[in-house]
Amino acid sequence: MLKRDVVPLYHQLKALLTEKIESGEWPPGHQLPAEMQICSEFEVSRSTVRQAMQSLASQGLIERHQGLGTFVGRPKVANNLMELFSPYKGMLQADALPTQEIQKLTTVPAPRSVATHLGIPEGEDVYELRRRVVLQSEPLLLVINWLPVRRFPGFDKKFGELNSVIRTLNRHYGVAGIHQHKEIEITILDQEEAAELDSKVGAPALLITYLTSTVGDEPFEYRKVIVRGDRCKYYVHQAEPEFLV
Repeated sequence: MLKRDVVPLYHQLKALLTEKIESGEWPPGHQLPAEMQICSEFEVSRSTVRQAMQSLASQGLIERHQGLGTFVGRPKVANNLMELFSPYKGMLQADALPTQEIQKLTTVPAPRSVATHLGIPEGEDVYELRRRVVLQSEPLLLVINWLPVRRFPGFDKKFGELNSVIRTLNRHYGVAGIHQHKEIEITILDQEEAAELDSKVGAPALLITYLTSTVGDEPFEYRKVIVRGDRCKYYVHQAEPEFLV
């Protein structure tokens, strides 16, 4: 049953359904339960279910087929971008320097999708660090890091010394020889993200996810960077032009 609090019911329902999709519990092509079944299971109205479904569909997480039902969306086509530049570094070229604001650093039970990426049990304690990058008083990026508490005890106390995740891990935990897997996709801001970025729910955004691992492929940090699509753009300068044919 969903909580009757300040967070809209459709947003809570969307978050629960998203967890099932992102964790792989509902794989691509999986048919979702009928609307009335979801209403009964979560004790919500049909309009709440439809709002949640519409939001999932707009993000490409589900697909609706007339007369057949609703299915988990197909995997997005993966393209090697060769190199992904840090959004924060790009802002260093601006007239004013960006600043980092820590929203919170706390210990939370690992959501299913985070636990899946980090290879830990769902519900195990992880540090959740939420920061936003502000340029000339305007928040442009939201950065969310998750790290296992078991592996990095005391990180929440040590982070304040350097205000850098990687430098803290290097200095206090001897983490070195790392590599990252990065993915990029288009998304829209949910209620919490929009509030932190002083934007609107449903506004376009670029989502960059990072999975940082040791050279032995043991993941230890999962990160999301959400870039406001209404205020940021990217460009590529190439010495040799590309042609479709």
